[in-house]
Amino acid sequence: MSMDRNELNKTIAVKKMDLEECEQELYNRYYPTIVRMAMMHYIEVLQQQLESFQDELINL
Repeated sequence: MSMDRNELNKTIAVKKMDLEECEQELYNRYYPTIVRMAMMHYIEVLQQQLESFQDELINL
């Protein structure tokens, strides 16, 4: 299922905001190690998704 340019731009914007928010939370607050590990994993997933959506946008 392919998205159009407008949907991709909206998705990219949401992913970027989510990524920035997660990184700020991770670096500015104390969390137990297991929570930090989960957050770091989620940040990696967001970065991969963001790259994928940006690549898809380029290929439109």
